[in-house]
Amino acid sequence: MIFDNTNYDLTFVHLNDIHGRVNGENNSISFPKLFTFLESLRNNKKNGKVFLIDSGDTLHGTPFANFSKGESIITLFNALKFDYVTIGNHDFNYGFNHLKSLINLQTYKTLALNLIDKNNNTNILPYDIVTFNKFNICFFGLLTPETYYKTNSKNIINLEFTNPEESVKNLLNNLENKNIDLFVGITHLGCDKSTKIINQSFNLANNFSKIDIIFDGHSHTEIKEKCIVNNTLISQAGSYNKNIAIIQLNLNDKKSKWKYKLMSSNDLDYYENNFYIENIIANIQNTQNSISKTTIAYSKFPLIGDRESVRCKETNLTQLITDAILWKTNSDAVLINGGSIRESISQGYITIEDIFKSIPFNNHIVTKKIKGSNLKEALENGLKAFPEPLGAMAQVSGMRVVFNPNNPPYKRVSEIYIKNNPIILDNYYNIAVTDFMSSGGEEYTSLIQGENINYYSSVEDIVIDYLKNIKIEISGSN
Repeated sequence: MIFDNTNYDLTFVHLNDIHGRVNGENNSISFPKLFTFLESLRNNKKNGKVFLIDSGDTLHGTPFANFSKGESIITLFNALKFDYVTIGNHDFNYGFNHLKSLINLQTYKTLALNLIDKNNNTNILPYDIVTFNKFNICFFGLLTPETYYKTNSKNIINLEFTNPEESVKNLLNNLENKNIDLFVGITHLGCDKSTKIINQSFNLANNFSKIDIIFDGHSHTEIKEKCIVNNTLISQAGSYNKNIAIIQLNLNDKKSKWKYKLMSSNDLDYYENNFYIENIIANIQNTQNSISKTTIAYSKFPLIGDRESVRCKETNLTQLITDAILWKTNSDAVLINGGSIRESISQGYITIEDIFKSIPFNNHIVTKKIKGSNLKEALENGLKAFPEPLGAMAQVSGMRVVFNPNNPPYKRVSEIYIKNNPIILDNYYNIAVTDFMSSGGEEYTSLIQGENINYYSSVEDIVIDYLKNIKIEISGSN
């Protein structure tokens, strides 16, 4: 019972975009405390049936998650007794075959209505119908078609992501005679300005009033108050487990009477940490600490890697990362996307864990023979939203780019210099990029055409090697 003394039929607890955060990092909600809270909900009959929901981008993003390739998160989700999840684009980061092996370990169900596995050998469900107090509830999942370019293309071979709108239309038509009382979407679509409207959750709500609730993710949006769009309640709890959303309802009531609350870690302070969950986390961490706590460098300044900075400007951390790649590859220049960097590093000693937190995606570096005109097109893509933040934001080393942000997108770059020489559009250059971008990630499609020259280890491994071997003086933030 969260809101009042009312008896509710259903209580939903919603998480999204936690990116591997489980242990209270940066004032997020720790799983030991969350479990105690969940059990209090489940044990109070006034809350009715409690469903625990996650909307994706879950299995990747911290050393705790990455060192086990997501298995540590599955272990905890099983322990917390999740009911349903969908898949975020970053949940494919270890490859689809590995994702399927993780799903086989789950005690809960993964839903993805618009995912088509051409090999047809997965236990991902499009939807699931449950009956509660004679009411039929249909849960369905949707993931963003942006997955085509927001994970490495090699991770999603033989997969197709159909249009969310068409997928929902077909579902509603197919279930028209099934007497469904409640349609619940678990989606990784978001409402980010950079996402095409047709792929946004608000578009679904505007087009399908039969959807009662959308538990959304992807855009890291905090929906702080009850949000009703065309008769559909939309929930999104932000990101990194800083909040959870709670929805309570009676199945016979109009949606205006449904209750919605966004709860932060401060709201859960009253609850004690559960020893069982603490022990699971501690056992996993103990196997990782001998590696992750190793010190590799010292910085007199904070290294700036927060989302708001690296997606719209150059920082001392983006300089460090691109310089490390240039050092390792001896290429003409380096181009990576700002969205591949996810966290700042504090002033002081730098550990392997710090690097993995900041550069979590296990993207590998490839050098390519890129035509000057294609490089210019790539830089236009990386600067198209400036000064607005964008995951594609171009971060470079070995080149100087002059552009006019007042010009229309894709017509902003006026000069490009490599080794202090202006590039020639018909000439070819040895450019180091991530394998994610090389295959068209973040809409860097002009890089696909380049011929691969050489392959290197992951960005985080290169940065660790650089810091271990090169004594550098790190400057303050830009």
